[in-house]
Amino acid sequence: MALLNVDFHSYYLGMDSPLTVLLPEKRGRKPEAAPDKKYPVLYLLHGHADDNTAWIRKSDLELLVRDHDVIVVMPSAHRSFYTNGKYGHLYFDYITKELPIVVSNFFPASTRREDTFIGGLSMGGYGALKAALSCPEQYAGVAAMSAANSPFEAMKAAGTMFSVSDFMDNVYRIFGDEEEYKGSKDDLEYLAKQTAASTGPKPRIYHSCGQQDPLYGLNVEFKQFMETNCPELDYHYCECEGNHNWGFWNPQLKCILEYFGLIPASREKSGT
Repeated sequence: MALLNVDFHSYYLGMDSPLTVLLPEKRGRKPEAAPDKKYPVLYLLHGHADDNTAWIRKSDLELLVRDHDVIVVMPSAHRSFYTNGKYGHLYFDYITKELPIVVSNFFPASTRREDTFIGGLSMGGYGALKAALSCPEQYAGVAAMSAANSPFEAMKAAGTMFSVSDFMDNVYRIFGDEEEYKGSKDDLEYLAKQTAASTGPKPRIYHSCGQQDPLYGLNVEFKQFMETNCPELDYHYCECEGNHNWGFWNPQLKCILEYFGLIPASREKSGT
């Protein structure tokens, strides 16, 4: 794979923004022009304490997709929850409206829905689910690991991972108070029910969490909600031993790539 670090000026953010991108590369072969070749795209969203470089620095991502025809795009969104903040930047519009255009302009990326996937961990798991459930016409599949499915409920577990006061200030600045959040376009349960009830396309959903994760209870509650209230959605949940760290996310990344057919499936499985 070719590894690119890209900086461009974002219209929606009003500032320069970085991307880390993996592009298919045919090592050991003479370069050949292929102007019509387009590749599937996977957007990977980082967690609350990371940035666009985390997937490359902390996981086996590059090894997993090496020699496979997929473009992986890793944006930076700071601590935005990938949301148009009540008192912040337009990160949801950046991810769902601007990036697909920028990526297809810069790279040989397919723009077909069936070739477009999004995933994330922790805060990025929330962001990925929000993007796919808000824009099901754009994404064929979404993966969420250890997702902060409800930012307000995630605050209760934040003390084991972050400064609680800092996390709370950030959540209120983005979403307002909890009453404003419930039943809004930021509420994943509301979005899931809307998508399930629609007659339009529905993304495949891969959801996983480690059993020792501080957000495990929150993720199990979301699983139960999905299975009870959204049977129309193609929803797959798995859990296994693991905490809120790369020891769980790294092997899950392989499962996600296989689940969406971005790399060939192996016989080894992580989680049930």
